Amino acid sequence: MSRRSPVVVLFALLLLASAGTPAGLRGQATDPLDRAFTAYRNLEYDDAAARLRAALAATGAARLSDADRTRALMYLAASELFRGRRDVATESIRTLLLGDPRYRPDDLIFPPEVTALFQEARLGVRAVSVVVPPVSEIQSTAERFPVRVYASTLHDIRAQITDAFGSPERTLHEGAVGDSLQLLWNGRDGIGRLREPGRYLLRVTSRSPAGRDEREVEIPLDIERIVLDTLPTPAPLDPAIFRPETEVRSRGVRPLLAGLFTAAAVVALPSIVGSGDGGMPLRFGVAGALGVSAVIGMTTASRPRVLRDNVAWNRRQREEWDREFERVRAENDARRAATRIRIRAGKATTVEIK
Repeated sequence: MSRRSPVVVLFALLLLASAGTPAGLRGQATDPLDRAFTAYRNLEYDDAAARLRAALAATGAARLSDADRTRALMYLAASELFRGRRDVATESIRTLLLGDPRYRPDDLIFPPEVTALFQEARLGVRAVSVVVPPVSEIQSTAERFPVRVYASTLHDIRAQITDAFGSPERTLHEGAVGDSLQLLWNGRDGIGRLREPGRYLLRVTSRSPAGRDEREVEIPLDIERIVLDTLPTPAPLDPAIFRPETEVRSRGVRPLLAGLFTAAAVVALPSIVGSGDGGMPLRFGVAGALGVSAVIGMTTASRPRVLRDNVAWNRRQREEWDREFERVRAENDARRAATRIRIRAGKATTVEIK
């Protein structure tokens, strides 16, 4: 007997398995709601209601997605209405709206009696859904964290930012909401400061006409602060870089000695100023004047002289340092002012308040 390839054998087994599958199962749709919707369109309301309830009761991997649950509940309400079970249909609509307050039935799919029941039922359901961006950053006072609130019907709400323990930090809105409402939070507290890092809560509470809290949507907000690194301030100027601003032309006693020598010569040489005792006072007067001149000359020669070029060069160094210091200070002020917060929003949960 000839040997057959394992691939051929496997292919043959797959063909046999396919041939043994009932035609009805092979053509079955993967959407668990298709048969229920088909029954509804065929006016088989009992069958549609039974299939829809079975689909809604599924758990685990077979559990319907949120969108499919909303569709199933609306078709179930329509099926129950046409079965004459108006109260059951109303309850189905209420359950739908608590899960998805934004939902509105399509007039092209559902007849007027179904949409009218929906509008009537939603008047008694006070619920909201809240949509926020998963991540936001706020820096300037012009930037906002957007909060979109969708309501099942017109009613009063209270929207607050609280700390992790529920203590109010900021009230965003307290009053009526119609179909939807856009709220904006600048990420700051009541006196305009950016919120400190930590865990906060966005809480939107639906209230009854009597002012009683009925249900609340809660979204955790994790806030982190983003601070730009600042620049180091310029180091103080090293005194060694400065040039001398003065100089002394003479530090010896040569000018004094020369003046004194000249004065002595005047006293000793009568021929210069005259002879006789009568000229003695004059000679001593001249000699004294020359001595004083010598002292003045030595003092003047020892006085520091200003080096204007060096003074100007040193001034430029200081001015350049001052400009750089001011530039760094202004840049650091701008970076500190550019501090921003990053807000990360978590998953929304709805709590019924008893």
